[in-house]
Amino acid sequence: MPRSLDEIYKHYEFNKTEPETLSGLIESVIRKSDDIKKNFDRFRELTETVNKILAREDFIQSAILSSNNDFYKNIYCLGIDGSFQCVGGLGGIWYVPISCSRVFFEKGLYSKPRVDVAADIHEVNEIENPNIEKEASFLMLVGETKALNEVSSKVSFPNKSIIFIDGPIVDPPWFSRDGIYKEYIKDRCDILKRCLQKNVLIIGCVKRIMGRYLINHIREHFTVNNDEKERVQQFISDAQLISYLFTKISIDSPTKTLFTNPIDVSHTDETHEAYLKEGLKIYTTFMQKDFSSKPIRLDLSLICDDEENVFENTFKAVKISALWTFPGHNVPLPVMLAHYKCHIRRGCAEVLYDEMITRTKSSNLFDNIVNEKMR
Repeated sequence: MPRSLDEIYKHYEFNKTEPETLSGLIESVIRKSDDIKKNFDRFRELTETVNKILAREDFIQSAILSSNNDFYKNIYCLGIDGSFQCVGGLGGIWYVPISCSRVFFEKGLYSKPRVDVAADIHEVNEIENPNIEKEASFLMLVGETKALNEVSSKVSFPNKSIIFIDGPIVDPPWFSRDGIYKEYIKDRCDILKRCLQKNVLIIGCVKRIMGRYLINHIREHFTVNNDEKERVQQFISDAQLISYLFTKISIDSPTKTLFTNPIDVSHTDETHEAYLKEGLKIYTTFMQKDFSSKPIRLDLSLICDDEENVFENTFKAVKISALWTFPGHNVPLPVMLAHYKCHIRRGCAEVLYDEMITRTKSSNLFDNIVNEKMR
């Protein structure tokens, strides 16, 4: 069978590794594989306990997609995502390409999407911001928030509109007391509230499930003794727990969409607390479109005085996310397209950086030598 270039390159790198190192690594692979097999047995048994706990609390819900839900496919929908790459700097100044995309489905799922992308090279001072990745991430989120603001200010949304954000609503998970960060949170919350007041449901679609929101919620609210607490605690992450749990449940109902009751995560950390102080509560739910799909997490924001419709909005978000997800994919189409349209590949960023440095060459030998030393 023909192999891809990536596979050929991986095997080339494997064969180039020194035999002494390779021997030790291969022995470790064998040991680790045996450990992983044992863990599958252990976590499969622990899943039985968690399933019983959640069944007792009626915490896992299901939905059946049918033609009766086709009106969800005809709503106004928008996907937003941002991207960045950090590949190089010059004398302490990093030049970071950052992009933000918006994909509009103005007449429903089967309408032709309209794509809008903004991209620019941003300067990041390494002395003022030693964590380049963190600052670049923040600049990207500021750009996403500006894009959301422009939409919420200028677009006349029809009733029952949806905005998908690729990633969590509260992002990033770090908090800063700097004035510029506080201003960012206030602006973002004001924009989110403006959208909600226009009857626009905002859904944060998290593809890589991290953290322990679900594990901690089960331990704190559903367990009745220390043994149950200890068994739930053994799961490493929500991604691990929900993968085992949804797989077990969906074996008997492979076409059903599974989801959890919404979890209030507004008091999770300082960042979530900051959103709460601005009048926004954040809820999260875990869903799986069908047996063959990977679980994802959906974040919802609600104005603090308008929380009576939490489950209704969660059910709506789950149905729309499932119906807008094509077979063979795990995320809704607006999220997938927004991601691909803005994604800056590392190789692309490196080419851009090299081109920029090349264009700084001059006829002055002194300048060129300094340029090389600062790279």
